[in-house]
Amino acid sequence: MENERREETRTEAKGLKAKIMITEPNRSVLVADVNLLDVSHSGIKLRTQKPLIVEVGAHVQLEVILPESGLPVIVNSVIVHERLDSEFGLHYIDVRPEDPLEKLISECGNRTSWTE
Repeated sequence: MENERREETRTEAKGLKAKIMITEPNRSVLVADVNLLDVSHSGIKLRTQKPLIVEVGAHVQLEVILPESGLPVIVNSVIVHERLDSEFGLHYIDVRPEDPLEKLISECGNRTSWTE
């Protein structure tokens, strides 16, 4: 079993979908649709719909529209771990107190499912 290293409490995302844009040095930008697995105040765990070959440390911009509030959330992060080329852990960078992370975590915690 994997040891928990995250200091922040995780909130299950319950199938919330998002889009990511991955930027790596000397490579073109990669855009992919993802499912959020969980969120916290320090990062996000997600699964891509298709395997991706990307490096730990790559810059990721995540964009999600929260279905409950319609609030767009855009977060800059870096990949801190990957599993099976389709599951990634992201750590936020450049997060400011006014960023809507609390709304994202709150809406994830209040829903039983994001599926249509």
